[in-house]
Amino acid sequence: MNNNIWNKKIKDNFNYAAKNYSKHSLIQKHFTKQILSIINELNISDGDWVDLGAGTGFLADEIEKYFINKVSRLDICNNMLLLNKNGSNKILWDLNKGLHPSIKNPSLLVSNFCIHWLREPKRNLEEWFQKLNKGGKLIISYPTNNCFPEWKTTCKNYGIEYSGLIFPEEKKMIKNFLSSEIISSKNFLYKENYPNIYKLFRSIINIGAQSTKSKKNSVGDFKKLAQYWPTDKYKKVSLTWEINILALQKIL
Repeated sequence: MNNNIWNKKIKDNFNYAAKNYSKHSLIQKHFTKQILSIINELNISDGDWVDLGAGTGFLADEIEKYFINKVSRLDICNNMLLLNKNGSNKILWDLNKGLHPSIKNPSLLVSNFCIHWLREPKRNLEEWFQKLNKGGKLIISYPTNNCFPEWKTTCKNYGIEYSGLIFPEEKKMIKNFLSSEIISSKNFLYKENYPNIYKLFRSIINIGAQSTKSKKNSVGDFKKLAQYWPTDKYKKVSLTWEINILALQKIL
């Protein structure tokens, strides 16, 4: 898929979902708590604090609630930024172009469920890290390639093409960092339960996260997914995420 078409697809879906995003972004809010816990344990040098892919501003708001620093909010979606609180520093920008020129001396960069939407997540991560000031910290969360085993197994077993997003691999993301630069890299499982797969996929659409480069499933394939997706004893379906939270520090 052409990069410009892909970017527009992502932006349009998130812009459309912006008004309902805060209501439905439960997994993003869950891992906000993990990021706050990491920040609380760090000694962060003087400099700018920026939330990359800030969305409606939930993470930035929580950081400002517990710490004295103001947090700038950057996102590609104007409708998301408009829902950030009044008076906050908002930056409309496509992170595929690198960091915005106004971000010159960051001591803390955070990003929650954003980097996997970029064309080259590994390269972007390394670029963000290089922009940190000495002693600066970078904390990101992202879904890994081990997400959605129920979905992938059903597709494999019944000859259905997997149509979900391909997520980054943890080992590749941290490959070029020194051990002294990695504060922590931890994976967490998060399971969502739904009455059926129709509501499962609706939950993804509700937050604008349905963009994929894969071919869209046919009606017949979708019916096969609904028929063969594993269920628990209550006939409910699950979707399991593996989320990596990576914390880095700039030594030199």
